[in-house]
Amino acid sequence: MAANDNPHVMRFIDSMTSHGEKEAAAKFAGEHPLDASAGPEKEFEWAGDLCSFLESNYDDETVKAVRMDCACGPEPDFADQLKAVYEKDTDPDKFVDNINKLDLGLSLEYDGDAYYLIYPECYCACVNTNPAKVSKAWCYCTLGYTRCLFGTIFGKDVSVKLINSIKLGDETCRIKIK
Repeated sequence: MAANDNPHVMRFIDSMTSHGEKEAAAKFAGEHPLDASAGPEKEFEWAGDLCSFLESNYDDETVKAVRMDCACGPEPDFADQLKAVYEKDTDPDKFVDNINKLDLGLSLEYDGDAYYLIYPECYCACVNTNPAKVSKAWCYCTLGYTRCLFGTIFGKDVSVKLINSIKLGDETCRIKIK
């Protein structure tokens, strides 16, 4: 049996536990093990199983909260790098221009009310090598990543909303940040 030492499993169990669902997390992990050496195909399959489990047992807000708390990163150095850019010039338009000049594999927009983080490709290692679409539930983790990243940059809580996702069939991933 797999060791369930994959970081995605560990973050999922931690998230479910923090949302009062420790037993459900343990049951899912026992039925759908995933070890650290799992390849992309197994990870993609596991991601689909996880989404099916969450969507069949919880409402969308709970699914979103659990998945947001499962997010990878961001790496502290990356968050600190972007925070330094913001602290250099907090004017929203200048901040956006300065970030976009860094050529980080993402772009940023500001519409006068909110920021938009845009990815030209899916960077999720669990699902990005498979051309198939995934459930929206899977993509909620990017909201957790974005909330953490921009909370660090701005030094305060931010709200985030998934607007588009490549793995849902859109041209880009687009996340609204307020």
